[in-house]
Amino acid sequence: MGAIAVSKETEQQIERLRKELRIPTKSEVVRVALRTLEEKTAEERLRQEFKKSVQRCAKADKLENQALFQGAFPFHHLDD
Repeated sequence: MGAIAVSKETEQQIERLRKELRIPTKSEVVRVALRTLEEKTAEERLRQEFKKSVQRCAKADKLENQALFQGAFPFHHLDD
């Protein structure tokens, strides 16, 4: 793989992180950053999938709960 052109500021940022995190090379800083971003992205994707699943199932769960409640009190009427 070839070199990646970055600005002087980005290079300084990588160097600061390398020293602070005690990572031996700048390229390892980039690998760690990429791995971290991939993990964060995967976690967010999973969160969104859970959210969509909950939204899909919410209406069916509500209807099921209503039916179960009515089944538990079959002779209960609101006008009594």
